[in-house]
Amino acid sequence: MMNKKSANIKITLGIVGGFILALVMIPVLFALAWLVIRPESDRLPTQTIQEVEISEISEEMEEIEEDSFYITVFRTEASEFQEIEFERYLIGVVAAEMPALFELEALRAQAIAARTYAMRILEHDDYILDTVMHQVFLGDDQLRERWGDDFDAHFATIEEAVTSTKGIVLIYDDELITPMFFAMSSGATENSEDVFGIERPYLRSVASTGYEDRDNFAVSETFTIDELREAFTDESIAADNILVQGLSEGGNVDEIGIGAKTYTGREVRETLGLRSAAFSISNSRRGGITFTTYGHGHGVGMSQHGANAMAQNGADYVEILTHFYQNVTLKEKNFRESE
Repeated sequence: MMNKKSANIKITLGIVGGFILALVMIPVLFALAWLVIRPESDRLPTQTIQEVEISEISEEMEEIEEDSFYITVFRTEASEFQEIEFERYLIGVVAAEMPALFELEALRAQAIAARTYAMRILEHDDYILDTVMHQVFLGDDQLRERWGDDFDAHFATIEEAVTSTKGIVLIYDDELITPMFFAMSSGATENSEDVFGIERPYLRSVASTGYEDRDNFAVSETFTIDELREAFTDESIAADNILVQGLSEGGNVDEIGIGAKTYTGREVRETLGLRSAAFSISNSRRGGITFTTYGHGHGVGMSQHGANAMAQNGADYVEILTHFYQNVTLKEKNFRESE
C-alpha cells in the first residue's frame, strides 16, 4: 500500500512540475522563434519601437519648422505689424503685382523676383511695407474683394506659381539682386542709372515688345499752359518753350526744357502724374500741351507685360528672368541664409 501511494505522489508531482515548466518555457520559445523568423527591417537592435516613433515625429516637426519662416509686414491701412509665413506672403505679393490671368511662366518669374526682392529688403530691414515703397501685398479679404467669385481659381494659380518655384532667387556676383519690375515698357527697358542714378550691371536696357496693340499702351493727356505753370511754379512757361532735348537708351525722355528750366523725364512724370517717362509732346487745338505716354511704369528691370508676351511665345521663367536681368543666375536659397 505505502509503495503504491508513494508512486502515485511521484507521478502527480511530475505532472505538476511538467506543467509549470511548460508555462515558463513556451513564452521564451515563442520570443526566440519571433527573433529568428521576423523580417530584418523589423529588428531594432538599439532602439525600442516607442523611441523610433518619437524620433520620426521629431524629424517631421523639424522639417515643418525648417519650411516655415515668418516675416513682419507693416499693414499700412490698418497701421499695424503682422506676422506672415514667408511663402504665403509671396502669394499676396504676386496676386497684387501681376494679373492672375497672365501666363503661368510669367507668374513664376514674378514670384522669383518678389522672393528675391523681399529677401534683399530683409537683409537690411526688420519688416516689409505692403505698398509700392517695397512690394504691394494683399491679404485674403482684399483678394476676395478684388476677384469675387474667381477667388478660388485665381488663388490656386498664384499659389502654383509660388510653390513651384519655392526657394529660387536671383543672384549676381554671389549676392541677391534688386530685381526691379514695372508694368509695361515703351519698347525697351531702361538702364538703372538713367532713371535712378545708380548703375547696376544686371539692370540693362533690353528689348520688350509684344503688347503695343493694347488700348492702354499709348495714352494722351492734355494740360493747359496755366496748369503747367502752376505744376512747375514757373510763369515763363509758354507753348513755344517746351522741348524734348534727348532720349535715353530705353526710350524715356532724358532731358526736356520747360520754360526757364531743364528737367529729366522722370521729374516731369512725377510732377504731372504721367504713366511713364517715355512720352512725346504736341500742341493741342485748344492751346494746351498734349503729353502722349508709351508704356506704364519707371521702365527698369522686368516689364510684366513683356514677361507675359514672352511666355505666350513659349519662353519659360528662366528665359524670361535672364532676359530682363542680365548675367544673373537662379539659385535655391534658404531664407535663413539671407539673415
